[in-house]
Amino acid sequence: MSDILVTGASGFIGQFLILALVKKGHKVFALFRKPEQQYPKLIEWLAAKGVTQAEIVPIQGDLSFQNVGISSESWQKMANVSVIYHSAAMFGWNLSEQQARQVNVKGVLELLTLAQQQLKLKQVVQVSGYMLTMHKHLQQLGIRGLAENANWAKIYQQIGVYEASKIEAHFAIKRLSQALNIPLTVIHPATVIGDGQQGELASQQPFYQTLVDLIAGKLFAVPSGQGYRLPLVGVDYLTQFMANVINYPQSIGQEYVLADNATPNLKQVLTVCAEAIAVKPPVLSIPIPVLKCVLAIDFIAKKVGMSTEMLHFFRQESLVVEPTQQLASMMGLTLPNLAQSLKQTAKFVKSREVESRQSLVLAKAS
Repeated sequence: MSDILVTGASGFIGQFLILALVKKGHKVFALFRKPEQQYPKLIEWLAAKGVTQAEIVPIQGDLSFQNVGISSESWQKMANVSVIYHSAAMFGWNLSEQQARQVNVKGVLELLTLAQQQLKLKQVVQVSGYMLTMHKHLQQLGIRGLAENANWAKIYQQIGVYEASKIEAHFAIKRLSQALNIPLTVIHPATVIGDGQQGELASQQPFYQTLVDLIAGKLFAVPSGQGYRLPLVGVDYLTQFMANVINYPQSIGQEYVLADNATPNLKQVLTVCAEAIAVKPPVLSIPIPVLKCVLAIDFIAKKVGMSTEMLHFFRQESLVVEPTQQLASMMGLTLPNLAQSLKQTAKFVKSREVESRQSLVLAKAS
């Protein structure tokens, strides 16, 4: 069993990862920006999952602060930490470049530098994203090797702040890990959906809002067609793989794509969801190139509540998942049934939205 630090502990992936880790008997140090509020919520969530006995130590920190906001006392508490899972990130469309770079790039580099000085690291598991495996896409952005000479100002302008900051962070972390001799494993998840059993999905996740729009009847037409699709992965498969990867020394220095390569186009995906919750499925598919041109007009983009940034995540290429599948097989893991996970996720989101509306009505009545 290991002492493990998890960043992004209050996030969707972070919670499910901690659940998987404590079930294996690991001691988890959970990094929170506001531990007095976020730690009790995590404990309550774990209890609802049947976990009432677990070693979880809250640590206050903030990647936007100097020294990532972690006190010397906290570093002393974490003296035996040998593994870091970095799942924290600032996500959103139309972020400011300064915000995103501070948290997603500079903050994590400072965290890992301090951790290498303060801890006895045996492995860092970094959560990046499947766009980092699209080599043709990266080449078109002018990224070669470890991106030492990339024109980041141009890249941020081309693809948007969030994606650019994740790409910059990925290569910066790889360069730092080489310079400081940090054993690194990279996880590249596809767009995350709920687990196959309950379909639980956090409202901050992009696919949640897509389902909210589906339920509200706003998705008459969706980005799709011409082989474009939005690769998906269930949070249970993702976090089980992550929790197990540290047991395999061959994972150090490797990158793993976590995705269901059989994901159909978004129209088909949302049709499965719509049938599960008895709402109307999308009727039309809008070709991605056409939509990119339309959303380039600010007025229209604001009117429909979409951004050209999100369109970069629709891909025609197949993802290289064979190394992941081979290691997953050694772990005894198999991909969940995608249709089942989609149905459960849709039912979960619809239930939450109904509860939210009922709470709002009661609040107004009182």
